[in-house]
Amino acid sequence: MEREIIVIGDIEMGAGTLTDDFISDHALSQFIFSISNKNHPVDLVLNGDTFDFMKCPLIIDNKETHPRHITKDVSVAKLNLIYKAHKKVFVALQEFVASKKNRLFFIIGNHDHDLVFPEVKEALKKLLKGHKENIFFPGFSYEENGIHVEHGHQYDFIYQAEPDRLIVTHKQKEILNLPFVTFGIITNFMDQKKKYPFFERIRPKIFLGRKHLAKKTFWRSLNYFAKSMIYYPIRYYGDPTHHSAKKNLKNFLRRFRESKRDISQMWELDSITHTYIKRKNDSLKKNTISIFGHGHEKKVVEQNGHTILQPGPWRDEYHMDHKTRQLIPKIKSHVSIEITNNGFSHQLVEHPIKRSTWDYDEVIKDEIKHIRLAAEEENYPFSLNQNL
Repeated sequence: MEREIIVIGDIEMGAGTLTDDFISDHALSQFIFSISNKNHPVDLVLNGDTFDFMKCPLIIDNKETHPRHITKDVSVAKLNLIYKAHKKVFVALQEFVASKKNRLFFIIGNHDHDLVFPEVKEALKKLLKGHKENIFFPGFSYEENGIHVEHGHQYDFIYQAEPDRLIVTHKQKEILNLPFVTFGIITNFMDQKKKYPFFERIRPKIFLGRKHLAKKTFWRSLNYFAKSMIYYPIRYYGDPTHHSAKKNLKNFLRRFRESKRDISQMWELDSITHTYIKRKNDSLKKNTISIFGHGHEKKVVEQNGHTILQPGPWRDEYHMDHKTRQLIPKIKSHVSIEITNNGFSHQLVEHPIKRSTWDYDEVIKDEIKHIRLAAEEENYPFSLNQNL
C-alpha cells in the first residue's frame, strides 16, 4: 500500500462546558493511536468542525462569555481551553504526527473558522509537538489521487462563508467574518444551549413536548432577523459583524415555506450531496470520490461513477425514533481509502461504543442529568465545567 487516507469529521471539541457536545475522547484517542504506527504512510484528514470554537466560551474571571468580535487572541484562548478539556485526543495526535511519514490535515468547517488565523495554526502546531512539516491547513478542502474532501457548509446557505473575506478589520483589529446565522447563535442562543444542553444532540431537532422552547426559539429568531434587516446595520454602522440579512431573505422564506412553518424543520441543514450534485462542481468532474461532513448523517451516494460519502459525526448525537420515543446513540464512523499501484479502494468503518438508549420524555425532564450519564458511559470527566 502506498498510502492510506482516513477521514473523520464533526468532532466538535469544546471547552468541557455545557456547550461542549464531544465526549468520545477515549474512543477517538484509541483509534488515533492505532493508526499512528502503521507500516504505510497515513493521511489523517479532520474534515471540519474538529473544534467547536463557535460555541466554546471565552472564560474571563471564571465567567463564560461569548464575544461577537473574535480576534486572534480570543481564538487562541479558546484553543487552549479546548486543549485542556480534551488533552487525551491531543496526546494521541501528538503520537500520530511524531512519525514523519504521517500527515495531518485540518479542514475548515463552520464551527472552526478560527483556523484561518496564522496565530491559531502556530499555537495548534505547538500543542501537537510534532514535525511542523507534516501538519497542514489546506483551507476548505483536501484533494489527493482523485479524492476530494470538504466539510460541506459551503453548500448550506445558513452557514456559507465568504472564502475571500474570512477576516475583516474593525476598530483597527482583525476579526472573524462569520456567517450571519453563526453571529445570531453566538449572541442570541448560547443561554438556551446551556439551559437545554441535550436538545441539540437530537437529530432531527424536535420540539416535542416543548412548546415553550419552540416559541422562544421562533420569536428570538424572528426578532434577530428583523432587526438585522434595518436596525442593527444602522445602530452599529461600520461594524462588519452586523452585515445586513437581506441576501439571506429569499432562502429563509423558502425554508419557512418548505418546513410548513415547523420551526424544528426550518433549521435543519440542506442536503449537502443534493446541492453538490446539482451545482455540478468542478471537483465532482475531476475526482472519483467526494467526502463530506456537516450534515451529521451517514450516507453513500453513487452518481454516474462518482461516489459521495458522509461518515457522520463523532460528537455525541442521537437519532429519535418517533414510534418508541427512544433516543438511540449514533455510531461513530470514519472513511478509509487505501491507495495502491493499481488504484484505490474505500470503505466506511464503524466504531461501536457501548451506550444506553434513553427515553425522550425522561431526558427532557432533566437534560443535565443525562449529559452526566452520557459522559460517565464514555469515561469523560467534565473537569472544566463548573455547572456539572
